[in-house]
Amino acid sequence: MKWIVCFFLVCIAASCTDISADSNAVKGIADSEKNQLQDSSKAAKDSIQKLREIDSKKRDSFLLVYNLVDIQTVNKAIFVDLKYATADNFMKIVLYEKLDRAFLQQEVAARLSNCQDYLTKLNPTLHLLVYDAARPESVQWKMWNALDSIPAKERGKFISNPKHKSLHNFGAAVDLTICDSKGIALDMGAGFDDIREIAYPSLEAKFLASGELTKLQVENRNLLRQVMRHQKFRNLPTEWWHFNACSRAEASLIYQSVKEEF
Repeated sequence: MKWIVCFFLVCIAASCTDISADSNAVKGIADSEKNQLQDSSKAAKDSIQKLREIDSKKRDSFLLVYNLVDIQTVNKAIFVDLKYATADNFMKIVLYEKLDRAFLQQEVAARLSNCQDYLTKLNPTLHLLVYDAARPESVQWKMWNALDSIPAKERGKFISNPKHKSLHNFGAAVDLTICDSKGIALDMGAGFDDIREIAYPSLEAKFLASGELTKLQVENRNLLRQVMRHQKFRNLPTEWWHFNACSRAEASLIYQSVKEEF
């Protein structure tokens, strides 16, 4: 009887040894896989970091070539919601693949900063909110062609013909509104990129008389114009949000047109 008990004890001990060995083997495999995942994760992070460094160098070169500056480095009180870097625009697609900041010519950015300072004096709770600034010609063509159902003459009221270039292409135009400290835009009675006549500053009196625009909406537009005129920006008669820093002729003499994203 004793030898039978001993036999079973030996078998159990051997079985436990096998289980322990199997457990160690599984643990070894798991540790190996964990190390491989960590190595892969580190490699991916390193790769992303290298791409960011490359993009940063390209961006620096881009800014240097065109003499552009990130407007939020000039004045942090200016808010940015770059519409063409998202699908929240009239084309409903992302148009800027790399541009993720609002760039302007340095002197234009300085003038816009002065506009923000002026607005702050009028009302410390309000901020300029930029929707678009420097825009590459390549994107200008996409926008122009997207409205090909509209005759060229009419189309030019909303999108400058790329053949003649837009002041956006020179970093000398800005699309913007006014918002509160939470980034909520003031009611202008028509949205950004609205091609309806109700968005025309030149027709505000008509829509105010008909009740389609309220007194407050027109007052908000007037405030935006007042702030921008402080630094001699000129408003388009067909877009309440668009302001030019100079004429196209002036821009073509002193600035380079941005051809592509960096």
